[in-house]
Amino acid sequence: MSQESEEMSDGVRTALSPRPGRASRHRSLDERLLVRFPAVYPLVGRFWSRLSPGSRLRRKTLARSVPRTCAALNRRDFAAFLVGIHPRIEFRGPRDMLGPDQTEAALGHEGVLGFLEAWFDSIGDLSYEPEEVLDFGNRFLVTVQMRGHGSASGVAVGQELFVLSHVRRGWVVKQENFLVRSQALEAAGSRA
Repeated sequence: MSQESEEMSDGVRTALSPRPGRASRHRSLDERLLVRFPAVYPLVGRFWSRLSPGSRLRRKTLARSVPRTCAALNRRDFAAFLVGIHPRIEFRGPRDMLGPDQTEAALGHEGVLGFLEAWFDSIGDLSYEPEEVLDFGNRFLVTVQMRGHGSASGVAVGQELFVLSHVRRGWVVKQENFLVRSQALEAAGSRA
């Protein structure tokens, strides 16, 4: 998919290009710097979050950072994955895929990492491939393809996932995951 953007009635859609080779295996220079010097992120995040969703710089930043974040998660580089995620984040996994003991929101970095650890235990080679981002300003919705194989069964797993991130002052402060696009759009407050 090419990097294209289109204005929507209440958001900006950007198709994401897959990240080939090196980008998926190694941290970029900016990722290395932000992991090493985390105090810099609030300045960068605050600047980025003040840009209009239609801004070319904001679209380019999302088109680069969303695939890099998924690549960090795919290589289990949690320090790079957590850059930009508020230390007290509220994280909700997809309700249709959670067990009865996982219905509560995970809180903070530890809660997110605990949730991810459970996912990676059940699907060892789980990977996330982002396809598009829909930017609403103070929140954005990422369409992701999850793929992998069950750790115990070896059965192939493929599922479309919709990740709604709520942003405040450049930080992702809340993240909700959905299996149904219409539910994710409704939670985002979209008229689409």
